Amino acid sequence: MSDPATATHVESTFVTERPSTLSTAVGAVALVGAFGAAAGPPGIGAGIATILLWYGFGTPYAIAVGHVLLLALFPDGIDPIAFVLAEAGLLAVLVLPALQTRAPLRTAAGTLLTVAVLGGVSWLAVVSLSLWQAAAVTAGTIALAGYALYRYGLVALGLVDDDASSTTDE
Repeated sequence: MSDPATATHVESTFVTERPSTLSTAVGAVALVGAFGAAAGPPGIGAGIATILLWYGFGTPYAIAVGHVLLLALFPDGIDPIAFVLAEAGLLAVLVLPALQTRAPLRTAAGTLLTVAVLGGVSWLAVVSLSLWQAAAVTAGTIALAGYALYRYGLVALGLVDDDASSTTDE
């Protein structure tokens, strides 16, 4: 079993890695352009703010704040076309940096599959449940998926002990 400090270092490096390559720059331009196409000049400002946050704090924070900024840009509801444009920009922020990994196609496919599954669960919950129940189902699904990915990461990096199945009989 590896040192817990190594696990923390690996995990924190993954989460807060800064954008640095051409593919990441293309993702940033796509996000700003998509926000601008969806909301005009205020959307460009929101896109730039999201990119700065992405650079400073990492992808999870940028995606969260990007969605909050979309709520501020469209307080009375968003047109489906504008929604698809804005989400395509946020998806570019997720998928294009995958090109700098060791397995870019597998990483991009996994990202797209995760987004599709979580989006599908959220959409089904919204159309079939009350708003609060849908929010609870979506939050629970994201929490379970996050924990599953966390555990997978531990196993893939060899940071868990396989001897848990053996018992000592005395």
